[in-house]
Amino acid sequence: MSEQMNTPSVACAEREEDLVLLHYGDLAGAERDTLQNHLESCPACRSFLQDLGKLLPLARKTDEPPAEFWLDYNRELRHKLDEMTEKSTWSQRLAACFRPRWVPAFAAVAIVALALTFTFGEGLWPTKDPASDQTTLLEALPVAENLEFFRAMDVLDELELLEAMGNPGSAA
Repeated sequence: MSEQMNTPSVACAEREEDLVLLHYGDLAGAERDTLQNHLESCPACRSFLQDLGKLLPLARKTDEPPAEFWLDYNRELRHKLDEMTEKSTWSQRLAACFRPRWVPAFAAVAIVALALTFTFGEGLWPTKDPASDQTTLLEALPVAENLEFFRAMDVLDELELLEAMGNPGSAA
C-alpha cells in the first residue's frame, strides 16, 4: 500500500483534464457520462481520480502561524514604527520636501518665477550689444590677416606717397 502512495497513478493522457474537471464537479452532461463509462473499464483512470481526491485537498490546506507569532510580529512592528517617528533628522525633513506630492508644486512655482523674470526683468538688467562688438571684430579681421603682407611690401611706410599718387590733382 505504501508503494502505491509513493508512485503516482498514470491516467490515460486524453482523459487527465476531464478527470480533474470531474473531481471538481465541472464536467456535466454527455461528457460526464462518457467518462463514467470509461472509469468502469479503466483501473488506471480510477486510481488517478482517487489520488486526486487525496492530494488536491492537501494542496489547499493552509499553514496558519500560532497566535504568539502574530503577537510578537505586532509588537516588533509597533516598536519599529515608534522608532521611525521619534527619529526625524534634518536630512529626513529635507527629503520630505521632495516627496512626490510636493514636486509638482515646486515645479509650478519655478515655472511661474522664470516666466515673471523673463517677462518683467528685460529692462532691469543692462545688456551688452554683441552685434557692435562682432561688427568691429569683422572689420578688423581682414586687416589683421593681411598685415604681414602690407609690412613685407613696405606699403604702410609709404602710405602718404601712395595717396598722393592716387590723387594727382591734390598734389599741387
